[in-house]
Amino acid sequence: MFVIVLVMVSTTFAQDRWPEHRGPQHNYHLASETTYPTRWSGTTNNNIRWRSPLPETGHSGIAVWGDRLFLTCFRKLTADDNGPKGTWVSETRGYCLDANSGKILWSCDLPGRRPNQVNGTFTDSTTPTPVTNGTHVWFVNAGGFMACHTLDGQRVWGKEFEVRTKHSAKQFQPFLHDGRLYYAMMRDAVDPKRRPQTASDYDKNSKTGWPWMYARCFDALTGKPTGIMPEGISVHSKGALGSLAGETVLLHAKGGSHNPPEKPYGIRLSRLNEAHKLVWERQGLSFEGTDFIDEKHAYCFDRNDFFVLDLATGETVKRIRIRGTGSLIAFDENAGRYRKPTDAPELKSPHLLTHRTNIGVGKYHFFMGGQPGILGRIDIETEQVSYLQVPVQVIVENGKKKFSWSEFKSGDATGSGFTVEGDRRRLGHGFGHISAATPIVVNNHIYFSTVLGTVYVVDATAELFDENALVAVNDLGMPGETWTLSPFTAAGGHLYQRTSREIICIGEER
Repeated sequence: MFVIVLVMVSTTFAQDRWPEHRGPQHNYHLASETTYPTRWSGTTNNNIRWRSPLPETGHSGIAVWGDRLFLTCFRKLTADDNGPKGTWVSETRGYCLDANSGKILWSCDLPGRRPNQVNGTFTDSTTPTPVTNGTHVWFVNAGGFMACHTLDGQRVWGKEFEVRTKHSAKQFQPFLHDGRLYYAMMRDAVDPKRRPQTASDYDKNSKTGWPWMYARCFDALTGKPTGIMPEGISVHSKGALGSLAGETVLLHAKGGSHNPPEKPYGIRLSRLNEAHKLVWERQGLSFEGTDFIDEKHAYCFDRNDFFVLDLATGETVKRIRIRGTGSLIAFDENAGRYRKPTDAPELKSPHLLTHRTNIGVGKYHFFMGGQPGILGRIDIETEQVSYLQVPVQVIVENGKKKFSWSEFKSGDATGSGFTVEGDRRRLGHGFGHISAATPIVVNNHIYFSTVLGTVYVVDATAELFDENALVAVNDLGMPGETWTLSPFTAAGGHLYQRTSREIICIGEER
């Protein structure tokens, strides 16, 4: 039987802290005796505790410790930031906010070295979520800068780092372990083991011309480099943290689209000790960033299948076919109700799932499909694959909520009112060849969100994956005026989320 043992953290810890992107248990799960909201509306302000405008747009998640929130935005954007390929900026700012009001308490400059596309389809310079331990907070600018601050805003250290190209650390999120800050980047230019650069600038498709990326670590209080995982890591690998025989391990991958130079392609498990010793590797599989770990297994997607791997050995325990199989419960708009299950091979999409959207809960594994308005679930015990159609957008007219199942309005208005230019894929429905926010699980409720600000709350324990498993479909704001690639954060009985224009605290006053 495949299970995730959800260890109940102390009540105080569960209520007050979401210290980094992966949450308090490093697996996007929160188990708490506190009740968290599942229904709200940003359009009608229903069950919204407060909302506060942000100075500028950004991708980062929100780190929480007690009454402090931490996130990253771009510095103020201007028309000078627009070029032939859209809006590209490297400089960002870190922010500390009051968790009770959203008021900005302090901010800091994170200058960066290489511009990234603002509101990028997958990431931008603001994508890394801050990390805090209650005494310090660490900000990372994916454009090439990291810094440590005290909780009252005093800078302890800051340092630049070199960025390879726009696909530099597309999925990886920084984290703390044993006094070290981890992030994915190249070896330093003076490192004799660094591979030379022969690719032209911003050529993301060069197969061999770029130096490799690595998961590297730095002394959290000094910024001094302290270690490197010698196996390398792809820009597509978000990295999954887990525990094996009492030691923390990182599941990391090579490979993916745009011909990452790190070879051989496959997936690896490494210990987070001084030597960063490799535990095992699996070559030849097209794993990207769609991985997850529980106590006994690693879970990964290939081009067509879902793999369950033994966490200790990397050997395949189960291989479950995903493409062209399963059942679908679709919504009949004319009848106004869900249909009976039908075969799912009619789901035709080149993408099995939307990037970064998979998560495990007990014997089930969930994901956003590659086709608009489709959520998927895999029963690992029975190997049954189930799909459920969900609305793509929430519309409120005359105070009444209704759903749109195919049509939608999009827009990424920024906190400053600046109009972003560039890749128009960011203005799509949020499924398929785009990243979405990594879902989180709070007390066995999954929170999926799309770029449109549509949020699906799913009962992860439901026996049948049908309309009854869909607890709620919520919105973060008006259609056409709401855009986000940021993950949810849960702390103190409230949910926190940010869009390109504001930060929102969801839930009643406690």
